[in-house]
Amino acid sequence: MHASDLNEGDTAHEYFADNPEFPAKTIVATLFVGAFFGYLNDTLLNVALTPIMQDFGVDKTTVQWLTTGFLLVMGAFTPITAVAIQWLETRKMVLITQAVFLTGSLICAFAPTFGVLLAGRMVQAVSAAFFVPLLFNGILSIYPPNKRGTAMGVITMMFTVAPAMGPTLSGIIIDHTHWRWLFGFTAPFMLIAMGLVGKFLTVNLSNVSRPKIDALSAVLSIAGFGGLVFASSNFAHLPLAEFIVYSAGSVILIGWFARRQFRLATPLLNLRAFAYRQFRYSAAVLAGAMFLFLGMELLMPMYTQQVLLLTATTTGLILMPASIAQAFAAPVFGRLLDKKGGRFVVLPATVMLVAALAVLWAFLQMDTQVIMLSAMFTLFAVSVSACITGEAHGLNALPKTLNPHGAAIITTVNPIAGAVGAAFFVGVTNIGENLSSAATPQQAMLDGVHLAMGSALAVGALMVCCAMRLKAHRQV
Repeated sequence: MHASDLNEGDTAHEYFADNPEFPAKTIVATLFVGAFFGYLNDTLLNVALTPIMQDFGVDKTTVQWLTTGFLLVMGAFTPITAVAIQWLETRKMVLITQAVFLTGSLICAFAPTFGVLLAGRMVQAVSAAFFVPLLFNGILSIYPPNKRGTAMGVITMMFTVAPAMGPTLSGIIIDHTHWRWLFGFTAPFMLIAMGLVGKFLTVNLSNVSRPKIDALSAVLSIAGFGGLVFASSNFAHLPLAEFIVYSAGSVILIGWFARRQFRLATPLLNLRAFAYRQFRYSAAVLAGAMFLFLGMELLMPMYTQQVLLLTATTTGLILMPASIAQAFAAPVFGRLLDKKGGRFVVLPATVMLVAALAVLWAFLQMDTQVIMLSAMFTLFAVSVSACITGEAHGLNALPKTLNPHGAAIITTVNPIAGAVGAAFFVGVTNIGENLSSAATPQQAMLDGVHLAMGSALAVGALMVCCAMRLKAHRQV
């Protein structure tokens, strides 16, 4: 079937999936492969940070920029995607995005210095910023609202399972080879994804209208969110005055960015989507979920390796059940959301998330049983999956004209919240270590972990409050 045939057939259909001849699942799958491996890179280096520190002689705060910097750049560039993806046909945009990611992977694999490695990660991050908006816009164009929950369940699996798989895969690879193979590992899969796109993505999923990209908005986005993550990741080390300056400056730039969007005829990111209450609350729950999940994904390997003194492979195996559980649970949550609505899925999930965090906070010790640790992290991770699935509830509350911007907002929230979360957990852990009077480094690290976990409970409580404001299925 040719693209022209599909386009002619779809003129009578509001959504591509309304046409029974349209290969909806195949096209979503081709977009999913690239996005999955893009998100896998969020946490692929978490277990590898310690050997990278040793190889390049950098400290903990510096090496974490391989994770937080990736998320920062990804989030800073995502607002641009709402208009940038309207400049080229979907097929060309996807292939360019995948090629840039592959280039970044090769730079990292052969990096002679830490600076080059970090630069390669930033190249990967720019491409990763486009993967998810392309997938989101594809789903919003293909499926009607009453079928998006199931599709978003698959995306949720990517958001959660891919980062959760990162430590497991990297632990096994590092214990048997070298951390550079982490980047070589993704290259063949990205090449396969490019082949699938070239063969199956034969229709354009967005209008090529080439809207104007406001350069000042792009600069404000990068500088504002960049400064926010920088201040968050270094607040344990910066003098109080400097921290206040960086934080206040970042908030001012973000406020300027937001205000400018309301004044532009073609905003880089149409923030009027936040005027819809259900979208606003869903985005808040999503931000909290990503903040906690990416933070915990970074904190748990540090705890298992530096407090329990376990190997990278063992650490990966402890986290692996969470990946498996999320893979099965996320599509189920999506189908439930289609049938019962966002409140039915998200509210119990936020309560379960807080319960899991409370148990971890109370029972993490120097000799914690790995089975209990793995079980509680799995419960936490499954709760996060349900919370993230709720994004479909928020997007369904928007008019169709705001769909691209709603998708861009959601995909901006994900990495920014994750970057701040990862930086926050590391920073609070460092503060806890410095305040500790423990006799051993392991005990001091444990004190830092307890402080970070206690702080996480407050975020979980706010998520419960937002989830309580979500409406039932028929009220959206």
